[in-house]
Amino acid sequence: METALIYIFIALIGLAFGSFASVIIHRLHSRQKGILWGRSKCPRCENELGVLDLIPVVSYVINKAKCRFCKKSISSRYPILELSMAGLFLLTTHLVGWSNIAHLVFYLLVTFVFVVLTFYDFWFKEVPDEVSIPAIIFVLIYMAGFKQMTPFSLTLGVGVPVLFFGSLFFGSRGRWIGGGDIRIGALMGGLLGWPMILMGLFLGYLTGAFYSLIGLAIGKFNRRTQIPFVPFLLLGTYITIFWGTKLLTWYQSWI
Repeated sequence: METALIYIFIALIGLAFGSFASVIIHRLHSRQKGILWGRSKCPRCENELGVLDLIPVVSYVINKAKCRFCKKSISSRYPILELSMAGLFLLTTHLVGWSNIAHLVFYLLVTFVFVVLTFYDFWFKEVPDEVSIPAIIFVLIYMAGFKQMTPFSLTLGVGVPVLFFGSLFFGSRGRWIGGGDIRIGALMGGLLGWPMILMGLFLGYLTGAFYSLIGLAIGKFNRRTQIPFVPFLLLGTYITIFWGTKLLTWYQSWI
């Protein structure tokens, strides 16, 4: 019973953070002042939304996917974001456990950042520095301060992807990848360290290639379609954080 209550609480927290994430994404993209404060408004009629308009998922269903004031349709991507955040909060809690609350809070915040960056890149094909840079600093402070990995592992873990993506960016003059990918590489390295960063990069490229091939096969993409890369780098990082050691053991058993 206690376990069920904990998971219900985490799911509700995830929904709330998902709603908060949608606000952050909208305000960052629109360059709206007061990213972390100010009343939420309908982006079309600009009427201020009340509490009953902001209940994650529930308000979307009750209002029949429309603004209560102007009756304009509300995109389904908002409840999808909220449900994704709740689902990943539950998964992260299950994988980390709650015996070490500081550890759990850290990885829930990492999950929050991953979801924000993933949806932002999918929607707008950009990586907001306002999210990625504070996340890098936060991760490095936690990893170094709580001695989650050696200084050598942390330094090399960050340095390898930064040099790799940096060479691609400057070598192509920004045609192959964006500058935001360099910062995502630093975030990956801070979380994974050396040598697990190599697995994170491999899985990121693998899942990204798989997604692209499926899109080409079903005719959704063509060779000129711009594919968001950051979501797959973050997916590779998430998989490596929680299953990297098992995957490496499995791989070594076959060679």
